[in-house]
Formats: sequence, C-alpha cells, structure tokens
Amino acid sequence: MKLLAFSDVHLDSKFGWATREVARRQRQRLREGVTWAFEQACQEEAAAVLIAGDLFEHELVSPDTVEFLRRTFERSGLRILAAPGNHDYADTESPYRRIDWPENVHIFGETHFTSRVLADGVTIWGAAHRKPADTPGFFDDGFRVEGSGTHIAVFHGEERNAAFQGQYRHAPFESDQIAAAGFDHAVVGHSHKPADRPTWTRLGSLERLKFNEAYGSAVMLEVENGRVTRRRLDPRPPALHTLSVDLTDVENASQARDSVRNALSGMAGAARIRLIGEPDDLHLHEDDFTTGSSGLADGIEQILVDVSRLTPPYDLEQIEQEPTVRGMFVQRVREDDLDPETERLVLLAGLRALDGRDDLAVIDELRMGASQGDHADKGEPA
Repeated sequence: MKLLAFSDVHLDSKFGWATREVARRQRQRLREGVTWAFEQACQEEAAAVLIAGDLFEHELVSPDTVEFLRRTFERSGLRILAAPGNHDYADTESPYRRIDWPENVHIFGETHFTSRVLADGVTIWGAAHRKPADTPGFFDDGFRVEGSGTHIAVFHGEERNAAFQGQYRHAPFESDQIAAAGFDHAVVGHSHKPADRPTWTRLGSLERLKFNEAYGSAVMLEVENGRVTRRRLDPRPPALHTLSVDLTDVENASQARDSVRNALSGMAGAARIRLIGEPDDLHLHEDDFTTGSSGLADGIEQILVDVSRLTPPYDLEQIEQEPTVRGMFVQRVREDDLDPETERLVLLAGLRALDGRDDLAVIDELRMGASQGDHADKGEPA
C-alpha cells in the first residue's frame, strides 16, 4: 500500500512584502502545489493522502480556496485524512467543521488521537489543533495504539529539543514517544525544514514560503508486510530566491543592473538580492534596480534589493577633515566607542542621508543589531 503525505501549504498566505499582483501569483503557486501533490498520488496509485496540518491560513482562507480544496479532494477519488495544525486549527468557525466535505475526506477533529482503518490492516491515527497556540502534546497522556497491524500517525507538532530551553506551544513531542506509543511511523507537520528520522518524517513545507527558508516536498510511504518505507518526491522548483551579487567591478548603474539580471537568469518568481562589493565612484540605491525601464530578468516578477552591504566610495579620512556637517558627523562617530560593524552602519546611514538618499535597509539592519544586543544583555535568545 502507498500513502502520499504533505503538510504546511499555508494557502491564502499574505506575502506582505509583495505587490498585489505578485502576492496573488504566489498564492496561486500554493494551489498549484496542492494540485501537483494529488497528481503524484494518482500517478503512484496511492491508497490515501495524509495532510499533516497548516493546509491553509484560518484567518485568511477564502470561500474560493475552500471550494478549490473540496473540488480537488472529491475529484481525486482518494481517501484523504487531514490533521489540522495551529494555522488551520479546527475551531467551530473552521471550514473543517462548517463545510460538508466529500465522503472520501476525513478530518481528525479531536485533540487526542483517533483512528481510521484502511485496507490490508493499516490504521491511520490523527489528532487536531483547535486553537492557534497552547495545544498540549498528543503523547503526554500516555497514549498507546490498540490493535494489530500497521499503525501510522499523522499530526502537527513541534519536537522538544533539550538544547533549546524555550516554551513549546504547538503540541510538543519527543522523538522516542512515537515508537513508545506503538506507531510504526509518523508523518509530522509544523517545521518547514524537512527531516527524515528512523521512526518519523518531518515533511517540511510543500512550497518555499519565505526567502532563504528551507522547504520540503510530498513524501510517499510504502507499507509492505508490516514494514513502512519512505521516499521523498523531488521538490517543486522554488518561486522565492535569495542571492548575493558582487558589484565590485561594475563602472555604472547600467552594468550593475546587468549583473543582477544575469544572476537571475533561469529563475522564476520573486527574488531578494543582497548587493555586495566596493564599486568605484558609484553610489547605488534600491530604486536603481526596481524602478524605471531597467526591466527584470525573464520569469522574475519582483525583486527586493538590499544595498546596505555595498561599500560606497567615501574617503572617511578626507571627509573627517572637512569643515562641514559631514566632517563633524564622521569625526563624532569615529570618536565614539562603537564596535566596527555598528560604526560602519552608522557612518553609512548618516552619510547617505546627508547625500539625500533614503536607505531604509541600513537603518533596519542597525536597529536589528541594537535589538539583538538588548536581548543578549537580558539573557534572552537573540
């Protein structure tokens, strides 16, 4: 028997950094990921699809998205078993409880494990979140499976980690609790970073949801003679990209734009680009890459440009000797007892401001550094 599992799609996410049209396109890609997963399940002749939570965003999900899911589930003809997570939690207002789902769909609605029996002695156990936080661990009541055959769990939860002394608020569990409860395997949602453990699989998000974030794919479980094996399907190409572009050798803004365009060649979706290097006699601003007629690489819909790591051509020694506001500013900053990185950011932000530039990325980076310093002083994780 084959079972396809996925989690953490987050349908109807905001993508607040994006333009309205780009955000709409990113949300469409999430739907396409669900369609793809069901196509894989049908091609592999899977007996059922397991969904380990955060299929959609509870506060954002639209009637059209609910209808898309209902239609996709029904047309698949497969048995579908879904365990709501902390973002698609199954409270009384949830589509999970308000909608009449097709007969082939089962939503695990209890906050403790309940079961559904498939063919060939395979039993699927699942549990639900009913609120966005503070769901107790599903194993903490001493749960153990009942009956013979093969037992597989599907749930949404966070793994307790002895190295992290934090507060766990989303159905925490320990790895050894899965086997101790009698499960032959478990598929788990919540963390977007995939991981393959001996007795369980952290699925990871079906699509990349944030820049520079790990993501997973659908997973195929195969049950044969009571033994469960796992096979990850190749992930879908990402639609969010993060990269650095070195502009040290460019001589003008046009060459800089060409360098960015070349770096994006072959990619599709949106990109966050950090510009680095020391371009001679060249002051660059985010607007030099995001407005005007420069154009984007084919397939790229939007770019976010961070210029805070560029080293502009400021001769600090010369400026410090000037009888100007700039000179006084540089002199005062260099007299302060700042660490080198903070001094760099302060000088960069101030000189650019005096040049009439509005580099918010520099200010944000400076503010973030100060915030992390405050946390460290208080003994809190930065």
